[in-house]
Amino acid sequence: MLKRIYGFKNRLKVNSWRLHDYGDIENLQLNESRIPIVEHPDDVLVQVKAASVNPIDALMLSGYGRTLFRIPRLCEMELPLTLGRDFSGIVIEKGLNVGNKYQIGDEVYGFIPIHKQGAFSQAIIANSSHILPKPSNLSHTESASLVYAAMTAWSALYLFGTLCLRNKKGLRVLILGGSGGVGTVAIQLLKSQGCSVFVTCAKDAAPLVSDLGADCVFDYKDEDFEKQVESQGKYHIILDGAKTGIRNIPKTWKFDSYITLNSPLLLNADNHGLFEGFLRSSCDLLGSNLDRLQTGSTVKWGFFVPSAEGFKFINELIVNQKIRPVVQHKFQFEDLPKAFRTLKDGHLRGKIVINYD
Repeated sequence: MLKRIYGFKNRLKVNSWRLHDYGDIENLQLNESRIPIVEHPDDVLVQVKAASVNPIDALMLSGYGRTLFRIPRLCEMELPLTLGRDFSGIVIEKGLNVGNKYQIGDEVYGFIPIHKQGAFSQAIIANSSHILPKPSNLSHTESASLVYAAMTAWSALYLFGTLCLRNKKGLRVLILGGSGGVGTVAIQLLKSQGCSVFVTCAKDAAPLVSDLGADCVFDYKDEDFEKQVESQGKYHIILDGAKTGIRNIPKTWKFDSYITLNSPLLLNADNHGLFEGFLRSSCDLLGSNLDRLQTGSTVKWGFFVPSAEGFKFINELIVNQKIRPVVQHKFQFEDLPKAFRTLKDGHLRGKIVINYD
């Protein structure tokens, strides 16, 4: 194995899927690029073996978030841009500060913050605080499928939903869109903490979410769907992973907190600039909360937060098999555009993963 790894490192160039202009799937280009150089002492160079395709990647094809992401990018070039937020692979070089934490040849998995160059490349730079040893019971494909979705679920529930401060046993959580990447992980995450989990999905996805531990499953196409959800009483949290929107939540549904993963902040900043975009988004959030003031419910936005501590928490659950991967589609590296088309078609039952071998 090490001989193969060193052979890879001695190459001057690698293949990367890059955007030179924003647009759509047809703007993705497979190019040769120079192998990245470890410049920061806390970074590692990873030979990628697998990466997953996430909804944020599809959005960023058209330039979504470019206005706000310019701030953390500082002087780094925006284009050409490599997408891809999570990965699994092998360490082939490391910075001085990494020390003995990781050795050349170690199998790792992790994530790349959203403003950085991403994982759809044969070799990538990652911060050593954003990787962990790959679970020995999982393949690279399975490992890569979990990170971004799990971290998004953790960020939404534990940080924005304040589960980190609450007694979680017995909490009632309704997940809208429970069969997708975030939903399938959120079910398992919540069940591992003793929560009661209610899920909406299509009828054909019901066996999957039930197998993952959902206590009650609602078919969102059922004619009595709204009444069925209402009949279960009050929910402590509604996690919206289906882009339902707070204005489409029936007034008869009772809940303490509604958390959407579809905040308008990035889109408003792109369309109106930072100041006006922030103002419009703030007014939107304030208005949504004022509408629910009499019921005592709150409306919140959930974002992926690149937390090293959050990743450690998620990793422990994965290693102890409290969270398992749900992979629906696998594509080869050269077929990345096909993977994006599958993502855009929707109706996913788990994750889409790219294999690099």
